[in-house]
Amino acid sequence: MMTYAQFKNGPVRWILAALDPIFLEALDVTQSYAFFRKAIVMLNDSEANRGCFVKAARRYAGVCSPGERELLKGVLLLTDFAHVADEISAGEAYGNMTRCGGDFRLAYAACVVNAGW
Repeated sequence: MMTYAQFKNGPVRWILAALDPIFLEALDVTQSYAFFRKAIVMLNDSEANRGCFVKAARRYAGVCSPGERELLKGVLLLTDFAHVADEISAGEAYGNMTRCGGDFRLAYAACVVNAGW
């Protein structure tokens, strides 16, 4: 099992940095999967930036590598945006895990395991 410290220092950093530095900052200042989820939801729902996380994820999904896309979908599940993961993969969000390996697969698994907490 991947601890939150391992998660936040792994490949998810690349994903969040590519989305927007504000999301990477949310990762850095939070100390658990649950607080990270809450921070992302609050950023996405803020009046000044309504929908910013979802918009960034949709944009990035069109340009990232297959492995990054799988981890992005895991991050979307973790942060309560599974519907966006379904959208960017035409309803097959969790059917192509062979594209995700190594540290990306471990980080994806951490997202899935911690999505309900």
